[in-house]
Amino acid sequence: MRALIVLGILLMPLATAQAIGKAPEDLTNLSIEQLQNLEIISASRLGQKTSQAPSSVSILTASDIRTFGWRTLAEALNSMRGLFTSNDRNYSFVGVRGFIQSGDYNSRVLFMIDGQRMNENIFDSANIGQEFMLDMDLVERIEFIPGSGSTIYGANAFLGLINVVTKKGKAINGAQITGEAGSFDTYKGRVSYGKQFDNGADLLVSASHYDSRGVQDLYFPAFADPGTNNGIAHNMDTERSDRFFGRMQFEEFTLSAGFVDRYKRVPTAAYGAIFNDPTSHTYDRQIFGNLKYEKALSATTSFLLKGFYQGYDYMAEDPFNDAGDYIYHDQTRGRWWGGEAQLTTSIFDGHRLLFGVEYQYDQAQRQFGYVTQPYQYYQDSDRSGHRVELYAQDDIRLLDDLVLSAGLRLDQTHMLKRLQLNPRLGLIWNPLENTTFKLLYSSTFRAPHAWDMDYNPYYYGVSPELREEQIKSYEAVAEWHSHDGVKLLASLFFNDISKLLNANPDTALLDNVGRYHAYGAEWEAEKRWDNGRMFKASYTYSLFTNEANHGVWAYGSPQNIFKLHYAEPLFDDFVKLGIENIYIGDRKTFQSGKADAYNLVNLNLSTDKLMRGLDVSFGAYNLFDSHYEMLINSDRYDLLQMNGREFRLKLQLTF
Repeated sequence: MRALIVLGILLMPLATAQAIGKAPEDLTNLSIEQLQNLEIISASRLGQKTSQAPSSVSILTASDIRTFGWRTLAEALNSMRGLFTSNDRNYSFVGVRGFIQSGDYNSRVLFMIDGQRMNENIFDSANIGQEFMLDMDLVERIEFIPGSGSTIYGANAFLGLINVVTKKGKAINGAQITGEAGSFDTYKGRVSYGKQFDNGADLLVSASHYDSRGVQDLYFPAFADPGTNNGIAHNMDTERSDRFFGRMQFEEFTLSAGFVDRYKRVPTAAYGAIFNDPTSHTYDRQIFGNLKYEKALSATTSFLLKGFYQGYDYMAEDPFNDAGDYIYHDQTRGRWWGGEAQLTTSIFDGHRLLFGVEYQYDQAQRQFGYVTQPYQYYQDSDRSGHRVELYAQDDIRLLDDLVLSAGLRLDQTHMLKRLQLNPRLGLIWNPLENTTFKLLYSSTFRAPHAWDMDYNPYYYGVSPELREEQIKSYEAVAEWHSHDGVKLLASLFFNDISKLLNANPDTALLDNVGRYHAYGAEWEAEKRWDNGRMFKASYTYSLFTNEANHGVWAYGSPQNIFKLHYAEPLFDDFVKLGIENIYIGDRKTFQSGKADAYNLVNLNLSTDKLMRGLDVSFGAYNLFDSHYEMLINSDRYDLLQMNGREFRLKLQLTF
């Protein structure tokens, strides 16, 4: 019935489709040369071209998202060089160059939307599944910058930075209605409106709803006895989410706001919960709003001023059976606001200077846990405090083809007693117009978040001082591109991670005892043709070792990641075919076992030639029905089987 509703809404206007104008050309379908000259804000806040940025930048465009049919930010990130994702059937996690931590909730990567920090202030988490703020249809491009290129963003840009740039209203140029239907009774509907008006104002508003029953029967061998439904979690994969996003730009001002809430049943009986109990679920809600003012003061100097307000709410219910059934309620409430001022100038010959200050007030960091029948609370904490960050950068042109990029950042946060001072250096050499070499160094930190600070008091009744995690990153990059659409990249990298928050083997307390090294190499080759054909292949080798445990291979870390993407227009450009192949190598489990390597093949067909204004796509995910497994840190099991083959049909009408 829900499928008929979604598709019915979409198909009603088709009777008048001849009067509907075709959607505007996707301006993000860029050639290699255009991508090389695309200005990005993420690498240095300066709007540099990718070829000149002090980092090895990766970019996905809206055209890539449409071609390969990525349904979530997690799927898009899984396609990018050096990244890989995991899932515990509740949340998705991103790993960077071999590094991934159980329960990390993406707190060691900084996520931004249009340059606005999206990591919340309780767990420093960033959501990338259906709980992400944006529909993928609203994304103009995704920028990924590994750790060496993101130091001036400070805390949480520990392993790197991911900035999601939203489309402008003129990219839609009208109203859009989208309906999707997929495997496991999955449905989604979206309504959007975007337009650039005659006075130059640009408006985009969008709302959507997602609903999925999920896999009806999930089998867990660890619970395979009659008392636990023979290991079958029935109707425990349900997920729902609602989103709203709005963006208004007029002259120097840009106003943005967003809202997302998401409900998910948890089938894994996490933390000792009762298996197959429909009470077990999580609920996430996040809001944000910001106002940005950008002004060119002169031909050489510009100024940016921004203010924001954000909020995050989390609630979980977990049923337990300990001397009688009871439900544990876990709640958090985060609220924070602040602003940023930034001055950029090239008034001095041979220098491009950047100065900035950021301020954030953590108004509420509330964590509350209790049980009923009888009522008893287990946790009740609320923190607040200030974060102030000063940063500066100078891009110094030493020679016509040689630039030294030097950055420095000073951080004060109420989560730490000490000031944090971290540099970033990049030497960029362009001996030829199409060839670039980069030598990069940076250090940065990650402060313990609110849950880290409350972990030891909650479980052990003690409050030892927790310090900052630290990382030093080294990278050498070579890039080459041709004028006929070929791009080649190779890099060598080394990360030295110290004081990582891990369980102390002597005391079991959370402590700064982790020490890891990552040695690795990457290469990527890409070719784009004028007719829309595209070929891209990337390979990442990373040896991620636990130096606190005699340099052994760290858990969860694949040493080999290979990705292949191919797009081809078919039948005189009537249909576009997109195929991706994702290979993730063996990973060591938390209980010293091994998760086998797996290979995912996804296929997507899309066309906008059936009828003016109508865009149709059909996706097949995990095409060969691979029974691949993800890692989960549980006392009863450490491998979790993912879904098999899935399908999605998507119809989008623009008028």
